[in-house]
Amino acid sequence: MEVADPAVAEAFISNVGYYRLSGFYKYYLDPNDPQREKMRAGVTFDDVVKLYEFDRRLRALLSRALERIEISIKSKLSHEAATAHGAFWLCEPVNFDRGRHAQIIEMIDKYIGDKTVDHQHVFINHFMNKYSNPYPPCWMMMELFSFGALSKVYKLSKGTIRKSVADQFGLQHDILESWLHSLSFARNVCAHHGRVWNKGFTIKPKIPKMYNKVWPDTSQDKLYSVCAVVWHLLSRIDPASPWPQRLATILDGKPNVTLAAMGFPDDWQERRPWASAKLAHIEAAPIDAGDAPSKPATPSTSGGYAPS
Repeated sequence: MEVADPAVAEAFISNVGYYRLSGFYKYYLDPNDPQREKMRAGVTFDDVVKLYEFDRRLRALLSRALERIEISIKSKLSHEAATAHGAFWLCEPVNFDRGRHAQIIEMIDKYIGDKTVDHQHVFINHFMNKYSNPYPPCWMMMELFSFGALSKVYKLSKGTIRKSVADQFGLQHDILESWLHSLSFARNVCAHHGRVWNKGFTIKPKIPKMYNKVWPDTSQDKLYSVCAVVWHLLSRIDPASPWPQRLATILDGKPNVTLAAMGFPDDWQERRPWASAKLAHIEAAPIDAGDAPSKPATPSTSGGYAPS
């Protein structure tokens, strides 16, 4: 592999870590090398850096969308269930599948912790000190739950509760259950700064009938399906969101890698749910300050990137 400036490369690796960066080297390995150690001819360190940066931009974009989805699901689930069953519906076995409520109480106890000492969140302390209820109302608990915990609460809630939320996203409740489980895994990958661009996501989302023959079966464990699920949900939360245009902009600026490696078909922009997003106007799509610059990037000694 060609290294234009060894000092810059060494400084970059010292901040990013060789092992972390090795996940990006692998894409450029020579397939004809039986030891899988040699790079393809002409590959440079800058190629690896650009791929690393491309992945960082995708992960940042995905993280912001997952945040909005998590908050929206928490709000809708809390509202729908509380309206029908009261503020403390999480504490009532009747609101969950038979025999599963003990799992909910165990999870709540984990998030509340030792009631004899102050909780890390002031609002929990305030409630526990002022009221005699053994647990806070659902909207407070939702603030404590992780995406994974939210997914579990949704999964174990009785069908009428699940349906009331899923209907707002135009989905069957078993599909939304599958999607939340899949997205909670994707969220954890993003939270730990894991590689996403060509990752095989082991928890695959179910493909609903409306997307049969539209989403490629071979893409079910790839970034494409995660992004398609995200946009279906996000488009119901904020139909005017520029998220798909930003995704298209990032993909247009991909380094010398293929869309297929991410599970994206060549005509992905013409397929549902993307077709209604007017992705033809991606040139005008803004990039958030949290995104990397769209100009070609060069490695800096800090492990980040500077526009060239």
